[in-house]
Amino acid sequence: MTPQTPEELVEISSDLLRSLHDSLRRARRVSEDYLAQFEAEQDINPDTAQLKPQIAKLDGLIRDIQKVEKTLVDRKDAPGAARMVAFDLCAARDEIERRLAGLRAALHDADVAGGDG
Repeated sequence: MTPQTPEELVEISSDLLRSLHDSLRRARRVSEDYLAQFEAEQDINPDTAQLKPQIAKLDGLIRDIQKVEKTLVDRKDAPGAARMVAFDLCAARDEIERRLAGLRAALHDADVAGGDG
Protein backbone atom coordinates (compact mmCIF):
# COMPACT_ATOMS: atom_id res chain seq x y z
CA MET A 1 0.00 0.00 0.00
CA THR A 2 1.53 3.28 -1.08
CA PRO A 3 1.42 6.26 1.25
CA GLN A 4 -1.03 8.94 0.26
CA THR A 5 0.22 12.35 -0.75
CA PRO A 6 -0.94 15.42 1.15
CA GLU A 7 -3.06 16.37 -1.86
CA GLU A 8 -4.78 12.96 -1.83
CA LEU A 9 -5.44 13.27 1.91
CA VAL A 10 -6.95 16.72 1.39
CA GLU A 11 -9.18 15.33 -1.37
CA ILE A 12 -10.29 12.41 0.83
CA SER A 13 -11.04 14.82 3.68
CA SER A 14 -12.99 17.08 1.34
CA ASP A 15 -15.05 14.14 0.08
CA LEU A 16 -15.81 13.03 3.64
CA LEU A 17 -16.83 16.56 4.64
CA ARG A 18 -19.11 16.85 1.60
CA SER A 19 -20.68 13.51 2.48
CA LEU A 20 -21.12 14.56 6.10
CA HIS A 21 -22.68 17.85 5.03
CA ASP A 22 -25.09 16.00 2.69
CA SER A 23 -26.05 13.59 5.48
CA LEU A 24 -26.63 16.44 7.91
CA ARG A 25 -28.75 18.27 5.35
CA ARG A 26 -30.91 15.14 4.82
CA ALA A 27 -31.25 14.61 8.59
CA ARG A 28 -32.30 18.22 9.05
CA ARG A 29 -34.89 17.99 6.26
CA VAL A 30 -36.36 14.77 7.65
CA SER A 31 -36.44 16.28 11.15
CA GLU A 32 -38.13 19.42 9.82
CA ASP A 33 -40.72 17.26 8.03
CA TYR A 34 -41.46 15.33 11.23
CA LEU A 35 -41.66 18.57 13.17
CA ALA A 36 -44.16 19.98 10.65
CA GLN A 37 -46.23 16.78 10.90
CA PHE A 38 -46.28 16.89 14.71
CA GLU A 39 -47.20 20.57 14.72
CA ALA A 40 -49.97 19.97 12.15
CA GLU A 41 -51.30 17.08 14.24
CA GLN A 42 -51.28 19.29 17.30
CA ASP A 43 -53.13 22.04 15.38
CA ILE A 44 -55.77 19.56 14.18
CA ASN A 45 -56.14 17.83 17.53
CA PRO A 46 -55.13 20.06 20.47
CA ASP A 47 -55.55 17.09 22.83
CA THR A 48 -52.27 15.63 21.60
CA ALA A 49 -50.24 16.95 24.53
CA GLN A 50 -48.06 13.84 24.34
CA LEU A 51 -46.50 15.28 21.17
CA LYS A 52 -44.95 18.24 22.98
CA PRO A 53 -41.82 16.35 24.12
CA GLN A 54 -41.23 15.04 20.57
CA ILE A 55 -41.69 18.54 19.16
CA ALA A 56 -39.19 19.96 21.65
CA LYS A 57 -36.67 17.18 20.90
CA LEU A 58 -36.99 17.63 17.15
CA ASP A 59 -36.66 21.37 17.48
CA GLY A 60 -33.47 20.91 19.54
CA LEU A 61 -32.12 18.36 17.07
CA ILE A 62 -32.71 20.75 14.17
CA ARG A 63 -30.86 23.53 16.00
CA ASP A 64 -27.94 21.19 16.76
CA ILE A 65 -27.72 20.10 13.12
CA GLN A 66 -27.79 23.73 12.01
CA LYS A 67 -24.90 24.54 14.37
CA VAL A 68 -22.82 21.67 12.97
CA GLU A 69 -23.65 22.71 9.41
CA LYS A 70 -22.60 26.28 10.18
CA THR A 71 -19.34 25.07 11.70
CA LEU A 72 -18.61 22.96 8.60
CA VAL A 73 -19.30 25.89 6.29
CA ASP A 74 -17.19 28.26 8.41
CA ARG A 75 -14.24 25.87 8.39
CA LYS A 76 -14.61 25.04 4.71
CA ASP A 77 -14.62 28.73 3.81
CA ALA A 78 -11.71 29.64 6.08
CA PRO A 79 -8.83 31.10 4.07
CA GLY A 80 -6.24 28.44 3.29
CA ALA A 81 -8.17 25.64 5.03
CA ALA A 82 -7.15 22.97 2.51
CA ARG A 83 -3.62 24.34 2.27
CA MET A 84 -3.33 24.28 6.06
CA VAL A 85 -4.12 20.54 6.14
CA ALA A 86 -1.56 19.86 3.41
CA PHE A 87 1.00 22.05 5.20
CA ASP A 88 0.57 20.16 8.45
CA LEU A 89 1.02 16.84 6.66
CA CYS A 90 4.12 18.13 4.88
CA ALA A 91 5.54 19.36 8.18
CA ALA A 92 4.89 15.95 9.75
CA ARG A 93 6.59 14.19 6.84
CA ASP A 94 9.57 16.54 7.07
CA GLU A 95 9.87 15.90 10.81
CA ILE A 96 9.76 12.12 10.28
CA GLU A 97 12.40 12.35 7.54
CA ARG A 98 14.61 14.50 9.82
CA ARG A 99 14.32 11.95 12.62
CA LEU A 100 15.06 9.03 10.27
CA ALA A 101 18.14 10.87 9.03
CA GLY A 102 19.24 11.30 12.65
CA LEU A 103 18.76 7.58 13.29
CA ARG A 104 20.72 6.69 10.14
CA ALA A 105 23.55 9.00 11.23
CA ALA A 106 23.56 7.47 14.72
CA LEU A 107 23.68 3.95 13.27
CA HIS A 108 26.45 4.95 10.88
CA ASP A 109 28.45 6.50 13.75
CA ALA A 110 27.98 3.33 15.81
CA ASP A 111 29.17 1.19 12.89
CA VAL A 112 32.22 3.40 12.39
CA ALA A 113 33.03 3.39 16.10
CA GLY A 114 32.60 -0.39 16.30
CA GLY A 115 34.74 -1.02 13.22
CA ASP A 116 37.66 1.02 14.59
CA GLY A 117 37.74 -0.80 17.92
